[in-house]
Amino acid sequence: MGTEASVHQSPLFPDWQPPAAAGEERLAELRAFDELGHLARRYRDSRTFGSLLDFVIKMRDLSPYNAALLHVQKPAASMVRTATEWLQLGRQPLPGAQPALLLHPGGPLQFVFDVSETNGAPVAPPAAAPVDVGARLENTIERVRREGVAAVGPLFEQEPRGRLRRGKAGEAPFTIGLDEAQDEAARYATLVYELARLFLGHLGECPGCDWPSRPPADDISGRFEAGAAAAIVCGRASVPTEAGAFVRGYLQNFAEVPELSLDLLLRVSGRLERLGK
Repeated sequence: MGTEASVHQSPLFPDWQPPAAAGEERLAELRAFDELGHLARRYRDSRTFGSLLDFVIKMRDLSPYNAALLHVQKPAASMVRTATEWLQLGRQPLPGAQPALLLHPGGPLQFVFDVSETNGAPVAPPAAAPVDVGARLENTIERVRREGVAAVGPLFEQEPRGRLRRGKAGEAPFTIGLDEAQDEAARYATLVYELARLFLGHLGECPGCDWPSRPPADDISGRFEAGAAAAIVCGRASVPTEAGAFVRGYLQNFAEVPELSLDLLLRVSGRLERLGK
């Protein structure tokens, strides 16, 4: 790829150099995650955060995290592929085109180009594959059961902080109540939101769990952070969610978003999406 050497000029990673060994590749990944956390201040602005949210939902063929990385570098991108993939589609990067840097799970970093930076045969954007919401719901319920989270119904008595609670004696460590009178989409939206609260650490200490302990500063902050994760996961599955509607309403009425971890929010969104597939 002729333009890869210029990636060190990227505004996201101004000092980045291609790694020489696998260990250095992993180090570069860690730097990428750290840098996104540093850039999170940019997304405290409600309009910018809303733009990021829309972008991550739209770029369904990328993980939420990679979609956010792409937004930092190329917010106008609409369809990205590697140079090799573009050649297979009958197109090639334009001379001097600047690649965007994305993370590749378990392997090297990826360099991608937006369709606007290529020429050649016309190519239509990929159609969004229909999502089987019932399968997403069943898969998620089954997989989180292995992590000590039981989704039960009918809905138990509503508690102040929502449908997610720590299990009582004889129950799973955590319990999520689902209303069986609701359709699959509504139950999936509820499940995603409550799991987002759990994986974001909103319930506090959990010895042996692989998520942090970070109770939100207040109820609004917690609802916004978990709601943003639900908006991403459900939006990418074309499932309406009340939590997402809350986030949209907040963005319209306030100039700045509450304190949150954008890094963790994106990680949790990806985790929730994978649980359903």
